[in-house]
Amino acid sequence: MAEFDTEVLVVGAGPVGLMMAVELHRHDVACRIIERSPEVSLKCRALHVQARTLELLEHLGLAEAAMELGVRVRAENIWKDGNLLQRIPLDWDPLPGIPFPMMLNLEQNKLEALLSDHLTRLGGRVERGVALKGVSQVPESVTATVGTPNSVDHIRCRYLVGCDGSTSLVRKEMGLPFEGYPYPDTYIMADVEVEGWLAPEESHRFIRGEEVLLATPIRGNHRFRIVMRDNGPSQVSPSEYGFIDEGRPAALQDIQRALDRVARPGLHLINNRKTSHYRVSRRLASRFRKGRIFLAGDAAHLFPDAGGQGMNTGIQDAWALAWRLASDLRGFGTWTLLGSYEVERRHVAAEVADRTERAFRTRTELLDLEVEESPQLWMQNWAQLETNYRGLPGFEEHGSRPGKAALEAGDRAPDGNLELPGKDSLRVFDLLKGTSSHAFFFFRGLELPSELARLAAWLEQHRSHQVRCHFIREICSPSPEGLSPLYCDPGGALATRYGAREDSVILVRPDGYVGFRADAMHADRLLGWLDRLLGPVED
Repeated sequence: MAEFDTEVLVVGAGPVGLMMAVELHRHDVACRIIERSPEVSLKCRALHVQARTLELLEHLGLAEAAMELGVRVRAENIWKDGNLLQRIPLDWDPLPGIPFPMMLNLEQNKLEALLSDHLTRLGGRVERGVALKGVSQVPESVTATVGTPNSVDHIRCRYLVGCDGSTSLVRKEMGLPFEGYPYPDTYIMADVEVEGWLAPEESHRFIRGEEVLLATPIRGNHRFRIVMRDNGPSQVSPSEYGFIDEGRPAALQDIQRALDRVARPGLHLINNRKTSHYRVSRRLASRFRKGRIFLAGDAAHLFPDAGGQGMNTGIQDAWALAWRLASDLRGFGTWTLLGSYEVERRHVAAEVADRTERAFRTRTELLDLEVEESPQLWMQNWAQLETNYRGLPGFEEHGSRPGKAALEAGDRAPDGNLELPGKDSLRVFDLLKGTSSHAFFFFRGLELPSELARLAAWLEQHRSHQVRCHFIREICSPSPEGLSPLYCDPGGALATRYGAREDSVILVRPDGYVGFRADAMHADRLLGWLDRLLGPVED
């Protein structure tokens, strides 16, 4: 570290940059995080925290605090011409493998405070009022020129991550096009107090003709976030995108008139706490990585506003990148592993862009589809629980396939319940906490098959600092000598969920996605897969 000021420099302290810094600290990576704004923004920003993001917050021990700060949205009501067209329940029935069957409304500044406080507990801090001025890189390092109102400095680091939003200077310094287009309209977000008949834990989408207005609850007495088209005179250039400061707050009477036009009578606004203007765009950086510089969040992608997909995707970008950087910096990652960040996350961003654009462009046409579609399935897709990397390079399956509906390589590893021989219970997500990969050995007999036993012994001897082994069987009886930790899967429920109908090994990466699966006959192929991912083991 003597020749470097830090291992990783994170530019931008929104939720994505804060998650990046928290994760790097959790992986014991030295990092600094800078933010040009001297103060935390209190303007209207992202609001929806989806189920997958809550799972990540749980890994950090923050999910419970997040839920206390936010509002669990119980339903979305769709109104057309003053009549209730459909009520979509968002309080799903409990599902195996999904600990947070919900959507949480949590204001972005509160989420940022939660992550910032956690970063402080981990020994980090946000350097506010420090702006990036320029970036250069050579094969071994990156140098960032940064400035405050009174000074200019240079920070030399191993890697730099741009989490600096839609107008990212990092992306511009990389010379990367931000491919896509803006939508023609500007929109208003306003946090208001509403008196009347709105249920406090339900969202409402009002449609009348071409006009659409969304009211969704936020924490506080009668508080709602209003989203509507700005019909006033715009001073925004058609090329601008993202959040825009037009210099004029939305007047309370303008929002009231819009509400009166589209909603059922009986709603009265009594306070406009804060507003923001934004222009919807669909944009995707041509690359998410150039040498030792990476992009994450809005610096890499912009989506039409739909369910907080941009912020949630960005937080998962950070989650996906941090463990890769940590692996490389600790000497057991490969250049291929770093390159897979761009392959996987750009693939996901393109899919999310398609989905959000369809929802945004054809919102009224989608109503008929929503009536027929299972609300639970609809919400799982928006909750990003179905996000996967199936078929991408670096994911492998060997042996008999688990079945059409079962878990595949590239899928999110679901939660589940296990028992220790003494009948103490625990969750799979308890095992997945930490910073290593996890090899689950599923077997049905009393003894671990020899092919799996040899593999487990080799992993524990040569890769114990990278891969933790867990042994799972349906039979609840004392552990065979030397086999630890052994867990009981009563009735084989977890084996079924993971598609482990035969004796098999399933490797879950540090980001919680299945990277490799094989039956016992092909289990030794995991060794080659790990060599390609993490580099060969030195004899």
